[in-house]
Amino acid sequence: MIKPAGIFIASLFIVIFYGCTTDYGSQYVKPPERKAIKHIYREQDKIVAYFAVNNIKEYQKLVPNIFHLPSKHLCRVSVIDFYDMESGPPYLESAIDILVHYPGAPGVKETLGWYCLVMPVTTEEALWGRFSWGFNKVRGKVVLERNELKYTGTSFTPGKQTPDFRLNLEVKKTELTAAQKSFLDFVSPIPALTIKDGKILNWGATGGGKYKIYELEKAAPQIWKLKFGDCSIEYPQDPRNYLSRMDLGKVIIGYWLKQRYKYSLAPK
Repeated sequence: MIKPAGIFIASLFIVIFYGCTTDYGSQYVKPPERKAIKHIYREQDKIVAYFAVNNIKEYQKLVPNIFHLPSKHLCRVSVIDFYDMESGPPYLESAIDILVHYPGAPGVKETLGWYCLVMPVTTEEALWGRFSWGFNKVRGKVVLERNELKYTGTSFTPGKQTPDFRLNLEVKKTELTAAQKSFLDFVSPIPALTIKDGKILNWGATGGGKYKIYELEKAAPQIWKLKFGDCSIEYPQDPRNYLSRMDLGKVIIGYWLKQRYKYSLAPK
């Protein structure tokens, strides 16, 4: 029923001493047979939604031990289509991220971060992000459907033909409220964090630069396109499903974002 709303010893070591429950798609991960290739991105679009979490006990179980439970309990769900690449084959990915608190080593500034529980990708080459940089990538099926007023992203359970989640965004042309802008100002600068060989890698954030995320299209329309709207999400009642375990609460905000800008990824 749908509800609205490693394999290596080294990986096992990280789970025991730094992590929590491994992502339930990890049994479908095999080291890529093709050589690693540098991915250089030119254009992509995505839908993103932020949710409150009801089951804090399960949320805490999903926070790796190297992090702490933050004061705000948030889940970010996204579906991304990297359809225009300068280097590397085009691919899609989805991600389920949770907010974590990283106190850091003595003398190091503490920070909030987004920790990805699972990141299905549609190409073998994209899997290298798991083995090289600690992203919880698995091979899977991801679809992003678009029309002018509605976007639907579907991520399928690894190894199965059933949806792990379906995220819907219905575009609305109303102005953002002060509360919505304040929330975006809070979450946008928060970086993505991964764990690799017991070390924390910081991958930066979509927002938090010179402009607020909701100002990007006005500031640079040749690079950014942005639409906000009402979001809903569907996922199965499955104890292995992260969204089901956390019991997502109300959606806080959702948007579609298109970016035309050449870049490659590297940790800070």
